[in-house]
Amino acid sequence: MAKRPLSLRARIGLGLLVVVLIPILVVLLLPTLLVALPGYWLYGQWLKVRWEQTWGRQGKRILLVYSRSPHWHGYIENNWLPRVAPHAVVLDWSDRSTWPKWAPLEIRAFRYWGGKRNFNPLALLFPKRGKVRAIRFWQAFRDLKHGKKSTLQTAETELFGFVDAIRREAA
Repeated sequence: MAKRPLSLRARIGLGLLVVVLIPILVVLLLPTLLVALPGYWLYGQWLKVRWEQTWGRQGKRILLVYSRSPHWHGYIENNWLPRVAPHAVVLDWSDRSTWPKWAPLEIRAFRYWGGKRNFNPLALLFPKRGKVRAIRFWQAFRDLKHGKKSTLQTAETELFGFVDAIRREAA
């Protein structure tokens, strides 16, 4: 069945709706965006400063988030934690139902930089200067499950390189 073209009256009505609606949306949304975007950015800067004050001074520049999944729990406990633990704050994603509503700094940082996808397992790296970096391991462990080790090795190289840099700074 072929579509009927819009009548002249319908096209005029649609045109008027667009001409009236777009300026109203701009007037309503622009101030919100002008406040929300810088506010979101400032919140991230505040989190980074708070991390430095709370954990950075103790040499903890990594937030490691993982769960008790059989796909990675044992691997992380045996291969990562011995190297990373002195420099990391660890969150167990499996315990998220017990996390307090008024979240502590670690949970706030995880929610801000962790995102909504591929966030478990995750390592957030907090350098003294520069941006917070996220290393997402979900895909790497999925690839490992299918016999491809290179993705995990690349991600681990970045994580352990950061740990080595922390140790060099402390020495």
